Amino acid sequence: MTKICPNCGSELPDEAKFCVECGFAFQNTPAVQQNSILKTSNLFLVLIAAVIIVGAAFILTYNGDNTSTQSEPADNVEHVALTITDVGGYDGDSSSKRSYTLYTSALFTSVPDDKKGYVLKTIYYDKNGSQIGQETESLEYVYYDTDYAISFGFYTAYTIPDPDHVEVQVIKDGKVIDNYTETIDTNKIDYLN
Repeated sequence: MTKICPNCGSELPDEAKFCVECGFAFQNTPAVQQNSILKTSNLFLVLIAAVIIVGAAFILTYNGDNTSTQSEPADNVEHVALTITDVGGYDGDSSSKRSYTLYTSALFTSVPDDKKGYVLKTIYYDKNGSQIGQETESLEYVYYDTDYAISFGFYTAYTIPDPDHVEVQVIKDGKVIDNYTETIDTNKIDYLN
């Protein structure tokens, strides 16, 4: 067998202790090579252990208890909570036509601090479920901090509407995020009595 000098590349007999070309001493080579191999394999084991630890941490974080990421919507929408307290109506005379107006009152129990992008869409329906009319308003212009019911959704018609129920949709950036429906007590609407 032969060995190759790591310093100059010369081919030498297997039992040579020095390179005849450059004088390289082979007596330290096995220890150096063995030490080098140990260092390389230790580094490899450390890298494998690091990958396993990072992988385990990732799995535990995202597949274990990830309720916080599932319970919050992706767009971090805060919901508006309200209770419809009343639907009223009144009539009025203008110079040429008689008008009939419906409105909704509600208590707001939860409203986001930043109301930008939130819209209230109030839809009035008759007994057949057909839409009578609707009004859409920005929550910024409807809501103010009060303990009393707030009136909104003023819809005016020139023929007598006969409402049965109202639906209030809370819309954020074009998506309905909350929906409230209430049957209308027509005894509270002036023009129907």
